[in-house]
Amino acid sequence: MRRLALAALAALFACNDGEGQQSGFSTSITTAPVGSTTSGESPVDSTTSTASSSGPAASSEASGGSTGSMSTGSGLPDLGPIPDAGDGPPPGCKGKVDLLFTISSHPTMEIKQARLKASFPGFIATLESAFADFDYHIMSSNTSGFWGYPSCVGCKDVCADLPEYPCGTSPEPCDSIRGAGVTYPLGEHASNERCELASGLRYITAGQPMLEEAFTCVASMGINGADGVAETTMLALADELDGPGGCNEGFLRDDALLVVVAIQDTYDEGSEGTAEDWRDALVEAKGGDADAVVLLVISTDIDDPVGLCGYDPGVEHELRTWTELMQPNALFGSICAEGYSDYFAAAAEMIKSQCDVFVPQ
Repeated sequence: MRRLALAALAALFACNDGEGQQSGFSTSITTAPVGSTTSGESPVDSTTSTASSSGPAASSEASGGSTGSMSTGSGLPDLGPIPDAGDGPPPGCKGKVDLLFTISSHPTMEIKQARLKASFPGFIATLESAFADFDYHIMSSNTSGFWGYPSCVGCKDVCADLPEYPCGTSPEPCDSIRGAGVTYPLGEHASNERCELASGLRYITAGQPMLEEAFTCVASMGINGADGVAETTMLALADELDGPGGCNEGFLRDDALLVVVAIQDTYDEGSEGTAEDWRDALVEAKGGDADAVVLLVISTDIDDPVGLCGYDPGVEHELRTWTELMQPNALFGSICAEGYSDYFAAAAEMIKSQCDVFVPQ
């Protein structure tokens, strides 16, 4: 059954009810060499990797035999009227891309959230130029299973602890569901307003007016939530949320390239399952076609001797392992970089290259 792995993981998450989440990473020493994985896959460069695609070059040989086409007086074959291809979407993925962002809203993300916001204009500029003809969906999913700010609950006019908190505002049902698309990020450094999405859905669609403002609104998650970006990704794509009647209904399209952007500043030890489970679930979400998925991860590189976050190896960095398992369609970036514009530019090239590989059936 399609998305079987996602359904199994979603059931596992429901049974655990989100327990066991942790915000940090262990510093216990491991004997595994840096860059190794538990999957037996070959390690890749610890900072970035790029997708590559190749295919047999088309070739033809001249033939002395006759053809079945009619010939004109000029000696050229009469091929009939040539259809007008127009200026339609690019070939390959047919110009359809579904971008899913899962951004940690844990308190440790305060500095990184500011860097992310600074990179949003460049990301949107790339989207509007390099993907101008694309039919895209963009969703930022809720990493927390709640909506609100504890000390502001029940406030009437102004909340002393968080003046920007919208006192007297009631959430929509999907606002409090983990994995659902975010349209009202709430808390410290969050948007604290209902984002104006022209689609009327919980994700942005092509043609959204003031795209930069809309994306900044849904992606400004704040720092009063949770992490566990891998588990959130699985929940966002599962039938319970993406299927008919779900909060994310219609986001995931069979004929679109799926691009997952997972951002967390710690090891993801709180998400249920393993990196292998997460890989399998992503591929299953696209009908078993690994070429239909691109995974982009920005996280700590503390497991890398030459990383930007310093070096303090501990347990397996499963977000890195997840990236390695999704090669060659994956890119890992350091969350300790001064900015992420270069990363998103490289990611855009990877997405466009993968569109030439993924051909929906």
